[in-house]
Amino acid sequence: MTEEIRSTTLAAEILEQVPQLRQAAQGSDEFARLTGTTPQVKLDDGRTFHLLEGDLLYDEDEFLIYSLQQARSGDNALMSLSTNAIIEPPPALIGISRGKKLIRWAPDVVLRYCVIRSSFPQQDQYEKARDSVAAAAAAWEGVCGITFQYMPEHDGHPDPSTPANEINPSLVFSVRYVDAQGQFIAAAFFPTYPPARRRVLIDPSYFSGGLSFDQVGVLRHELGHVLGFRHEHISSGAPAVCPNEDNKDTIDLTAYDPKSVMHYFCGGVGSRELRITDLDREGAQKLYGPPWANVELLR
Repeated sequence: MTEEIRSTTLAAEILEQVPQLRQAAQGSDEFARLTGTTPQVKLDDGRTFHLLEGDLLYDEDEFLIYSLQQARSGDNALMSLSTNAIIEPPPALIGISRGKKLIRWAPDVVLRYCVIRSSFPQQDQYEKARDSVAAAAAAWEGVCGITFQYMPEHDGHPDPSTPANEINPSLVFSVRYVDAQGQFIAAAFFPTYPPARRRVLIDPSYFSGGLSFDQVGVLRHELGHVLGFRHEHISSGAPAVCPNEDNKDTIDLTAYDPKSVMHYFCGGVGSRELRITDLDREGAQKLYGPPWANVELLR
């Protein structure tokens, strides 16, 4: 299924269509609980987001809808929306769905990106981010039919605080440094996000010598989100101690995989290397087909 270019989030559209959901969310116990326990992250452009699920940033509308999802038992008004819309961000590889249809980038989309040099305080940090994203992108290209293209001519974008939709429109996303005070190592976006939200963000903790995760692996995980894959540990087969995240509007692409690149290290399972497993490969090919290197195109 192809996805139109969006100017607003799906959460904003849902709240506009059903405005009473806003008041219902704000009056819920789950909203109060999440408000009191969810950290907030202020980005370099001045916008503030709620940090949920460890590496996903939600604006106020998305946060309201998320709180309703978490407390949605018996909420018929919310449940009635599930037939024609997903709520961002929407579960072994686990894909995003809308109305029983999987969400993915269109076959002709090239995921062009740049790495904003001026956002990184040090040249070696910029180079590490640049090289690690390239290696992570190559790993996904090696297992499924997706194409990333690094556009270094756009790395010199002068102002790191400029919203992503103001960079060259030929780009799908940018990679930027942001000091989130260690609240995440890196964060990404889903294909359903509007252009202004399409950023891969890297915190200073990524460059720490004490980082316990493989640096390229962290970005393999984040680019998995970019391709539309949810966290593996929201699967019903994951240990109970793993984070309890919403799994609405998701579709299992494979059996549960405790070593998946999309699985957090929790409950004694997961991998700090965050490598793409055989099951990850199987699930990715269900969504994107085999690697382009394995396909002969005839015209």
